Amino acid sequence: MSKHLPALIACALAASPLAAQTVPPVDSTTPAAPAAPPAPPTPARPPLVNPCSVRPIERLGRNPTSSELRCRYRAQGPGRFGLLSYLDVPVYQPATPLPGTHVVGVPGMPRPEPGESYEHWEWRILRTVFGSEVRRTYREMELLDPVFASRLRRMEQALASRGVRVRRRETWRAPQRQAWLFQQGRSRPGFFATSTLTSWHCRVDRLGRAAGRAADYDVAPSQMPAFHRAAAEVGLESYGADSNDPGHVYLPDTDAAAGLELAVLRLIPRVPHVTLATGRPDGEPQPLGALARWRHLAQIFVSEPFSPLPIAEVVRAGQAPTPLVTSPPLPQ
Repeated sequence: MSKHLPALIACALAASPLAAQTVPPVDSTTPAAPAAPPAPPTPARPPLVNPCSVRPIERLGRNPTSSELRCRYRAQGPGRFGLLSYLDVPVYQPATPLPGTHVVGVPGMPRPEPGESYEHWEWRILRTVFGSEVRRTYREMELLDPVFASRLRRMEQALASRGVRVRRRETWRAPQRQAWLFQQGRSRPGFFATSTLTSWHCRVDRLGRAAGRAADYDVAPSQMPAFHRAAAEVGLESYGADSNDPGHVYLPDTDAAAGLELAVLRLIPRVPHVTLATGRPDGEPQPLGALARWRHLAQIFVSEPFSPLPIAEVVRAGQAPTPLVTSPPLPQ
């Protein structure tokens, strides 16, 4: 093969367009032509802007994408992200058999670990074993937000003056106790005790100190309407006398979202909250026997190794796709 190589090269050159050009003979006495200056280096392309790096709310632009808002509030996962159906509070609802409705973007609230999706967070919490301390309840007002505590006192005074008898059942609640209650009806037997891992019971102040903004009361059903009227008169929120949690009053942290941020958040759709009756999104019709099926699926979800789902990002024209984000696997 090697003896035919010069002939092949000659044939290739003859067929090349370069063969038609006159090539002067090389004279060893003629000084070599100066080498051409090196081509200037190609300017480096600016790095692609990761939507997750957009943190200041004023830099989101007039029409922020769902991806930008998710990244800003670290709401990873394939579930629903938006404003809570009855409050201007951003929440995330995981795509799990019996999901919760978890507040996002509020400083000090419990949240997933960095890089962890809300689906992964629920799965991890439902498999956690807690100590006996989570069974203790706290009924005093020392660990409540001062504004909320003052309104509770006014409400209780109004109820006493009207002859409405109530019993304060719980005020501040540690995140561990909230997570333990979240397990009930999902990975532990019993009725659904709570629909969230981010209750206002667990709120802290800017220094991380307990500053709960919710309280639960035992009230006779016949006196529930009067109880809720008294709560509304002092500026407290509640779920209503006909709800699944009628003795619950709370004070949302309205200072968590500035005016501009609230205006941006109102561009996204509302997310229905999860009911205590079914553990499913509010308004979702459930046929007979559906709750038993959802509980069975929840047991499977909790018992099997977690397989995180990738996040599909919407790519604009001329924009490189961002890598798919998945949750890191948990050690078994």
